[in-house]
Amino acid sequence: MKKAILSRLLLFAALSASIFIGCSDSKKHVIVKEKTELNIDSYRQASDTSEEAKGSEDSSQAASTDSSSSDPNNVDPSGSDNTGSGGNSDHTCRNALACRLQVPETYTFSGEFPNSTLQLSCQAEIQVPDIDQVSIYKVRQKPFDQAWIDQVTNTFFGECPVYEYSAYVRATKAELLETLKKLKAFQAEGNMDPFGYIESARKTGFQNPETFYSLKEHIEDVEDALQYAPESQLRNEVSPGFYPTAENGYDPSTFFGMVEMDNSRFFYKLKKFSSLSMEISIERRKTYGATSPWSGYEWTLSPPYAGYDSRSHTDGFPSPEKAEKMAGITSGQAVELADHYMKKLGLSEFSSKYTDLSLCVHSYRMLTDNITYPDAAYQIMYTRDIEGFPVTPDFGGGTVVGTDDVTTDLWGYEHIAFYVNQDGLMKADIRNLYEVEKPLLDNVELLSFPEIIEIFGEIMPIRYREGTDKITIDRITLGYTKIYDPGMDGTVGLLVPAWDFYGIWERIPDDGEPYVLDYSTRSLLTINAADGTVIDREYGY
Repeated sequence: MKKAILSRLLLFAALSASIFIGCSDSKKHVIVKEKTELNIDSYRQASDTSEEAKGSEDSSQAASTDSSSSDPNNVDPSGSDNTGSGGNSDHTCRNALACRLQVPETYTFSGEFPNSTLQLSCQAEIQVPDIDQVSIYKVRQKPFDQAWIDQVTNTFFGECPVYEYSAYVRATKAELLETLKKLKAFQAEGNMDPFGYIESARKTGFQNPETFYSLKEHIEDVEDALQYAPESQLRNEVSPGFYPTAENGYDPSTFFGMVEMDNSRFFYKLKKFSSLSMEISIERRKTYGATSPWSGYEWTLSPPYAGYDSRSHTDGFPSPEKAEKMAGITSGQAVELADHYMKKLGLSEFSSKYTDLSLCVHSYRMLTDNITYPDAAYQIMYTRDIEGFPVTPDFGGGTVVGTDDVTTDLWGYEHIAFYVNQDGLMKADIRNLYEVEKPLLDNVELLSFPEIIEIFGEIMPIRYREGTDKITIDRITLGYTKIYDPGMDGTVGLLVPAWDFYGIWERIPDDGEPYVLDYSTRSLLTINAADGTVIDREYGY
């Protein structure tokens, strides 16, 4: 087994060294040849799973009397100074797949590496789907056609009219005159920083903070806008979709609209381009007491209470208890509403995989001293399940360019997320949906868990070799991820089974403050469960 793993690692290192270097070097030079078929040569059909399961169960029972010979917890990752500390050596099979792959319920390891500053430990629960076999599927981009756009529009807005965005958000003469009156009053008082932007830039540490805001230029901009301002708000009704010619200065592959519904205004965005084959964004726009409801507010994409974030050091950062109170509903109620939208969209093969609090963040030009948190909601992430085997949700986008020579369009991961609070839907993000075709291999041979752990131990000190890192793995999952071939048509790819390692990553730089990354949907390492290659989730392959 060790010889096979070593050969695979050497091959992988030769072919994929640029991925590891990619943490510090974004420039790579790879010659890409045009291909016409997805390569599945590295995948093998498994033998009869029932016989394998029986054999694995027999070997597991034998291992219980001699756990040192086959216990994955006793595998020494890549020759570290300390062998894995004793973990759970109970090999009782939870399900057929766990039995077949010799997967324990937990994995424990602690060690350092002679040629790396990495301190690696594992105190991890292991999640394995309850299925008998795993397939390899070909996937392609779901068409972003008018029928799908109409279904999305009807799901979220029903019969409510959609208005053309740029006209709708234009301030009227009365609104601009009121703004101009306030600005000139500040000018007369000698208050040249009425909104605190210059002071915030100074406290944040920017050089030349006075360049962040000019009251004189603000007044000039408002006076200029007055010349073209309408007397009343313009509501030009439009049909959402993509049009062959650009209108109102927009790219023909982009649509922006506004909808009035439930005593609120909703921003509606449709976009398609190389790395986003489909982007659908719906966001409730609230003023939160600001002078303009049209910009400046974002929802956090990852748990606001996990990991280091400079924003958490501001005085206005709400506690989790306060955020729950701001959201005004339970997480279960939020999932129930999100499930309702998923059902109307016809996405019955999806289920919610991850729910956590999200904060609405308001800032001016990323000034850390000028950040407020006016609202909170629950973020619910969905992924599809295929024959009982789930796609693993991950924060990585899969659209980083790994080479200067790749000419194919990039293709990001499928992503569905809702943000819900007591007011209802605050935001919906739908991106890069797949169409899953028939399996290319209906029962793929998978590496055993001890083999995966050996690869994990070899790769971690290479991937995290720069600086001083302390990583604690607390969750290991087996699920599908999409990969695509950068030498092929970027509209097709493979769904392959992969192991993901999640946990806490502490960075200890030579100079500066240490910081922590602790995101439940940010994989620290992804290993293809069938061929042992490492998948870089930033690149998508």
